[in-house]
Amino acid sequence: MSGNTLDPFIALIRNAEGDNERATVLLEAPVLTLLRWRSTFADYCRRAAFHEGIVYLDLLADTMGKPRHRGNLAGTMPMSGITATLLNIADGGAA
Repeated sequence: MSGNTLDPFIALIRNAEGDNERATVLLEAPVLTLLRWRSTFADYCRRAAFHEGIVYLDLLADTMGKPRHRGNLAGTMPMSGITATLLNIADGGAA
């Protein structure tokens, strides 16, 4: 994001009209964007009472911050579970 240009993924989550759209944004945005602007994404999730989005962002940051073993991420089961939840929401299912 440079100058007055809003990151396109932040604009998408800001303008999302439902949890399925918010879940899709979180699943499609680059990880570096999600981590860099984590508090902004979390704020939009909080305003929409989209708890699953906040959990996703927290687990993503936690997972990416863990030591790796020979290049592999450790402790990815919680991340896997919340990702499945967001995929379900993005596809129109309930949380």
